[in-house]
Amino acid sequence: MASKNKYSFSTAALYPRSAAESLRLIAEAGFSHAELMPQCFADARENFAKAAEKSGIHVASIHYPLAMFSMLYNSSEGMVQEARRFGNELVRLCSALGTEVLVIHPHEMQKDPILKQRLEEPIRDNILLLAEACEAVGLILAIENSPKGVGRSPEGLLSYIASLGNNKVIRPAIDTTEACEAGIDPAEFIIKTQPAHLHLSDHAGNEKHIPAGEGENDWHAIKRALEGYQGYYTLEPLYRYYIDEPVKKLAKAFEFLAGLFEGNA
Repeated sequence: MASKNKYSFSTAALYPRSAAESLRLIAEAGFSHAELMPQCFADARENFAKAAEKSGIHVASIHYPLAMFSMLYNSSEGMVQEARRFGNELVRLCSALGTEVLVIHPHEMQKDPILKQRLEEPIRDNILLLAEACEAVGLILAIENSPKGVGRSPEGLLSYIASLGNNKVIRPAIDTTEACEAGIDPAEFIIKTQPAHLHLSDHAGNEKHIPAGEGENDWHAIKRALEGYQGYYTLEPLYRYYIDEPVKKLAKAFEFLAGLFEGNA
């Protein structure tokens, strides 16, 4: 879907509303793009595309459902098969919607050789098969940084991605709040990783995933770090900030992006 900008908003921030209602609200606020966070299996099936298309918004990215993460990162033989079927279904939904990015998190790395073989290898294979399915439809599989584990630093995230092999569809995704939680300036994280996808929110003290522009982040430094960035500017604040007055707050979020990135998106 053509658009004059790449401003996007995550349905995760509108929980517990339904995915279909969330997409409608995001579209009404002026966004042309959204990131879908499925909250149930029905939201992740290919036939959800019909409901999504009614909103008139382009689902530019899909975040692997947090509610189903334990499927992807599970070594049980039966669940491995379920995870692979679910992953293929999710990729079919992406293809039906014209989605460009599928976001996941790094898995837990094991140091003990036995645990690595028994626990980590099946999970690694799940991710590699998901990457193959993404590649088949021209989809980026974006690995998001995390404040804990291998993805907490730029070097760690890039090393993790490299460990998955020379697959060009596997790219970094940077969450500004997750960078702050790891004690790293978001602009520095962006410069060092050159992400293919962004999750934007603010941070202040112990408060995290605050609506962008309402915390302590240096957004002008982040903007400078994003020079040459070609992806979507996806706002992903915590849902508790949008429980009430979502229309008003979504409009404010759009205005923040437009004001910051005018002529840069």
